[in-house]
Formats: sequence, C-alpha cells, structure tokens
Amino acid sequence: MTASAKHLSETKVWEMAPSLRGLRERIGARPHLDLKWPCLQDQDRASPALMAAISAHAASMPGSTSCEAPFQTPGQGFALDEELARGQPEAFVTVPVWLIVRADGALHLGLRPEWAQRLLTLGWGTVHPFARYMAGAVPPQSLIIYAPRDEEELIATRSIMEAAYGYAVGRIGDVILPDTRW
Repeated sequence: MTASAKHLSETKVWEMAPSLRGLRERIGARPHLDLKWPCLQDQDRASPALMAAISAHAASMPGSTSCEAPFQTPGQGFALDEELARGQPEAFVTVPVWLIVRADGALHLGLRPEWAQRLLTLGWGTVHPFARYMAGAVPPQSLIIYAPRDEEELIATRSIMEAAYGYAVGRIGDVILPDTRW
C-alpha cells in the first residue's frame, strides 16, 4: 500500500467510526428528557436486564472500570485508566470518566461532532440539555443516548459505546484520531 493510499484509508476510519457505519434509524418516537437535573427520560426506560448488559459491555472494554458517576448523577460511571485516556477533553464527561449509564438506562457520553451528527439524524439521542443551557461549560459533543428498549436496540447502544470509547482513547484500532494526546 502506498503512503497516500494508507493515509486515505486511515482518514476514512476516523471520519466515521466503524461501529457507527451500519447503524440504522431508531424506530419510534424520541423519548422526552426532563430539563431539570439530572435530565432523565420520562418514558421508555431500560429494563434492569438491559442496564446490566450495558454496564457489562462498558466494563469489558480495555482499561474501563466502574466508578461513581460524577456530578452526583444517578447511575454508574465508567473511567479509563490514565495511560489510555488520551482522547480530546470533549470525549469525556469529566476526565477520566468517558461514560455514565444513567438511572433510566440512557447513556451520557461524548462523540466527535461528525459522529454525533449521524446519531442525532438517525434518532438515537440528543445533545445533553445542559450543553444548550450552559454553552461553553458543557461541550456540544455531550450527548444523551436514549435507553435501549429491547435487545436489538441494545446492539446499537453497544456500537455507540464503542465509538465513544474510541473517541476517549483517541484511536480506533491502530489509527490515531486527530488532536489526541498520542
């Protein structure tokens, strides 16, 4: 492979996270989020079994460990080991926490803007309400991914988590994402 061909293939990897490429549109109405802290979903909450599966997937990612959710958020946080937390600051809820599995089963995470736009267009989540009201303090990449309602949506949720993990780590496979600390 030539150097220019390798560069093009690497560019394609980070322009859209591989785990998001096959994502289909979320079916059904978007759940309403309460605008008051902690901004939980009013309906379509995940079952305890789905929440356990989400947490198990987050904990299975290399260097990801369960922790207390920051900001007294009801739910479970997941932090990256210091040597892996090399993504842009916007990739984190607060460094080193890259993910919060909220009490309603929804996820609070960050994604690259172009990845986030794809998810918003497909109906999988929304910009965190505080990003709208606290511009500058909460980055616009701060997203709430709706709680999965069934096993099929759990698969999509896992794919979204994998993209957020890559953003927080600052790489996808061997490809280093732009503006990371690698």
